Order: sequence, then C-alpha cells, then structure tokens
Amino acid sequence: MTRIQQALCREMHTFDALWHEIHLTLREIPLIFTRRESVVFLCLAGLTLIALDPHDFLDHITIIEAAFVWIFAEGIFAVVYFAILLGIAMLPAKNPQRVYLPIPSAAAFAVTTVFTESLIGALSNGVYIPKIWPDIIAFAAVAQLFEFLFVRYLLPDVLADIRKNAPLPPTQSMLTIGDHTWSIDDIAAISSNQHYLRVDLCDGTQTTVRARISDVIDTIEPDRGLQPHRSWWVARHAGPALISEGRKRWLTTQHGHKIPVARGRIDEVEKWLDTHPVHSSGTPES
Repeated sequence: MTRIQQALCREMHTFDALWHEIHLTLREIPLIFTRRESVVFLCLAGLTLIALDPHDFLDHITIIEAAFVWIFAEGIFAVVYFAILLGIAMLPAKNPQRVYLPIPSAAAFAVTTVFTESLIGALSNGVYIPKIWPDIIAFAAVAQLFEFLFVRYLLPDVLADIRKNAPLPPTQSMLTIGDHTWSIDDIAAISSNQHYLRVDLCDGTQTTVRARISDVIDTIEPDRGLQPHRSWWVARHAGPALISEGRKRWLTTQHGHKIPVARGRIDEVEKWLDTHPVHSSGTPES
C-alpha cells in the first residue's frame, strides 16, 4: 500500500466540540456523504444559509448567484477539510490519530471564507465589502454548530449502517512480513514478543518473523481486525468475543486464543465490536 492508501485506511479518533468520540477512516468519508441522510442535511444547511443570508449577500447579488456561492463554499470547505485530515493521517504515529474536529474545521472555514468573499466581490463588481465583525465571526459560530449537529446526531448512525452492510475490503488481501506472505483471510492473530512477531494461522500453524507490530498493523485495513493490546492484533474473521474475568477483560477467538485487553483500550474494543459484528461462526456480517 502507498503512504496515501495507508492514511486513507488508518483509523482516526475524532472528537466533536463537546469531546464526544467517533472512530472513522478517511476512505469512509465519501460513503458518508453519498448517504441520503447526509445529502438532505447538506441541502437543508444550504437552504438555511440562503434564507438567513448571514453575510447580506442578497443585497448585492441575486438569489441564484447566492445559491451558486453557497454550493461553491460547501465544496471548498469539504476539499480543504479532507486535505487537512489526510495530512494528519499521514503523520507517523504508533496509535490512531486523535483529532479535535473544531480545529481543522476552523482552518477549512478560514480558507473557504477567503474564496467566498472574493467571489462575492467579483460578482458584485467590487461593491460588496466583507464585514469581519460581526458577520464573519457570527457565521463561524453557525458553521461550528452545523458541524456539531452532524457529527453528534447524524454521523454515528450513518457510520454504523455503512459498516454493517459493507463487505470486507478486497483491496488488501495479502500481508507480507519480511520474506513471508500470507492471505489475511488465513491469519487469526498476530502477537509481539520484543523484536519478533508470532503469526498464528487459522489452520493452527505458527510462524515467527522479525518485525514490529506497529509497522504491520499500519498496512492492514482497520475493518480487517483490531488491536486490543499493544502486543496483539486479532482478525475479524477469527470471531473475537469480549469476556470478563473479575476486573480483567479478554478477547477470545474460535481458534482458541485468549488475548488480554488493555485497560485503556476497553472502550475502543467495545466500540469496534459494536460496529463490526460477526456471526457466531466468526464470519463477518455483510
């Protein structure tokens, strides 16, 4: 996989304005915005902006031109926002990237505002003059409100539905570690012991390879499995199930593994299992 492909498949932990967490990958974003719910939300947001006219555009241009401007603005915002998230995902990191969404949103808003205000100036033959206070500042707050409503109340259901009905990604079917290559479908789990990895196959055989688990996991798409502990990766098709023994949590698989779940990853593991359900036989739902 290329660096960009890895970034698109790398799981990110995103947080809304009130620090509510949602896990996603950048390759899911196009799917999110092709959903009917998302399209309806964006259309309603655009109509609201045209009706409220927070920049007083309608004093200088027609309503048709205003509609064009807001469509243009939403497109610029989406492209810049995605580019910022892609840049963050491409940064080297051992753990999933954590992103407080209002920060890239504010940066994308600033770039979009410059383009939008310039466009209005051109359409009005230079008559329109931007008003930073209170117009642009107030609109920045409105934009953050729209994002918060989308991320908090719409995105979780859309993501859950996408993942429930999506088959395992076919783009990464093989895994190469050192001189060894396996089909990912043949791997049940991978564990780390100092500088070596033990690869447990579904047929019960094992292979030891010199490598770092973080480098290997970066090449595997997040839907393929999960990392319950810094020293373990478990395949989705191995049928992982979460159990409790006293205060300790474990993942068991249909291949006989009993894998510790790090205390700091319990919530992450529970969320992954909720959004990546498997049948009792271990076969991922599609």
